[in-house]
Formats: sequence, structure tokens, C-alpha cells
Amino acid sequence: MISLLLVLMLAACAGFQLRGADSALLAPLKGQQVAVQGLDVNSSFSKKLRTALEQAGASVATDSPATMQLTITDFKEEKTATAYSAARQVREFNHYLNLHFTAEAKDKPELKPLESSLHVERNQIYDSRYVLGVSEEERSIQAELETEAARLLALRLAALR
Repeated sequence: MISLLLVLMLAACAGFQLRGADSALLAPLKGQQVAVQGLDVNSSFSKKLRTALEQAGASVATDSPATMQLTITDFKEEKTATAYSAARQVREFNHYLNLHFTAEAKDKPELKPLESSLHVERNQIYDSRYVLGVSEEERSIQAELETEAARLLALRLAALR
């Protein structure tokens, strides 16, 4: 009886298939050649953007003609003090990254170019007793912000497609 039940359960799963690496959900920019302007190619954000585009299935166009044009019009990373102690010492920082961009599908001229912006932020609790750890945490937060902004930018480009 139990074996019959197992056979019936397996038969019910006969139409189930795992998503492949070329799935539109896993690689929404598959086959796209993205030309990026407005960024220094050696900057850490540029490298993270390249990685995010490749994970989405696209490649950064260098010599070949681009199917999509991405122009970064403004890129700003900053931090502000957001909380103070009773002695007026900084207790918390807010790190943020603002990015304004335009994107145009070169292979689909009937689509209106996308003009948008991204804002990502993280908080950092500051403790003056651990100054060395604070600077390392700050670098880590900045790297996380860049990675998140690059991932979100790749998703926005996928929506343009």
C-alpha cells in the first residue's frame, strides 16, 4: 500500500522540471550587450556593476555593438550623522548611495528611454571604544551599498527589455 502511494506521488511530479540556467527568471538580460558610460572602468562600483550584469545574463559591450545603452548621470556616496549621545558625540551614521541613470534599448527604438534613480542606505552604530573595527565596518557597508545598487540597476535594465 505504501509503495503504491509513493508511485502515485512520483507520477504526480512527472511534469515538474527545474529551471535551467537560461531561464528568463534567472537570466533576465540573456544575450544583451550593455554599453556603460559615465563610470570609471576601474572603480569598485563599475566592477560590481559588471558582475551584476553578467549574473543577469548580459555582458558589457566593449568592441561589439550594444543592444542597450546605460548612462550614469550622477553617482554619489556619502554618510551623515543621524544620532548623537547626551555629550554630543556621534552615535550613528547613515551611509547612502544615490545613482541617477538613463537606459535605452538600442535594438527596440520604439521603447521610450528609461530615466530613473536608485537610493540605497545602511545605518552604522558608532562606538568610539572600537575605532579599528568601525573603519572596517564602514568599508564593508560601502561595499554592500555598491553591490546592492548594482543588483538593483541590473533589475531595472531587465524591466526595460
